[in-house]
Amino acid sequence: MRSAERHQLKQDQFAAKTQETLDWASEHQNALTYWTIGIVVIAAIVIGAFYYQQHREQTASVLLSDGLQQYQAPIRPANTPAVPGEPSFTSASDRAKAASTKFIEVSQKYTHTDAGTLAKYFLGLCSQDMNDNAKAEAYFKDVATSGNKDTAALAKAALAGLYRDEGRHQDAAKLYQELIDKPTNTVPKAIAQLDLADLYQTSDPVQAKKIYADIAKDKNNSEQVISAANARLAEVK
Repeated sequence: MRSAERHQLKQDQFAAKTQETLDWASEHQNALTYWTIGIVVIAAIVIGAFYYQQHREQTASVLLSDGLQQYQAPIRPANTPAVPGEPSFTSASDRAKAASTKFIEVSQKYTHTDAGTLAKYFLGLCSQDMNDNAKAEAYFKDVATSGNKDTAALAKAALAGLYRDEGRHQDAAKLYQELIDKPTNTVPKAIAQLDLADLYQTSDPVQAKKIYADIAKDKNNSEQVISAANARLAEVK
C-alpha cells in the first residue's frame, strides 16, 4: 500500500471514530455531565487533602523544632545555676527526657509526615542518652523501614552505631554495607565507608586499611573526608 493511501485510510478511520464519539456523547449527555461533576469533586478532594497534609507537615515541623531546641540545649556543670531564659540541663539524660516529650507528641499526632518520622529518629537518640538501648533499637528499626530514604539512612547509621557499641559487629557491618551500596544525601558513601573501616580497625585491620585507602584515592570525596581517611589509615597497626 502506497504512503498516500495509508494516510487517506488513517484520515477516514479518524473521521469515523470522531463521529462515533460525537454520537455517543449526544446519547449519553446526562452521563457525561455526572462524570464531569465527579471529576471536579475528586479533584477538590485531592487538592483539599494536599493542603491538609501540607498544614499537618508545617504544624509537625514547628513542634519538632521545639523538641530539637531542647535536645540541643547545653549541659551545664553540676551545682551551676541555669541562666534565666536560656534552657540548659545538668545531664544528657535529663535533656533527652525533656526533649522526648515533644518528639513523642509529634510522632503520635502527626504520623505519616516527614516530621513525624524524623521525631521517631530523635526518640531513638534520646533513648540512647537515657541508656535504654532496647527502646532505641525499636525506634531506629521503625524509621529504617520508612518511605523517606534520607531519614531511613540516618536511622540505619544510628542503629549500626548502637550495634557497634553493643559488640554486635556483624550486624553493624551489614548495615554499613547497605549504606555504602545505597548512599543518600544524609549518609554519603564515604561516611558509611569511614564508619565501616572504623569498625574493622581492631577486628580486621587489613580490611580497614583497604577501605581507608579507597576513600583517600577517590577524587569525588571532599578534602575533609580524604584527610580523615589518611589520618585514620596512619593510625591502623
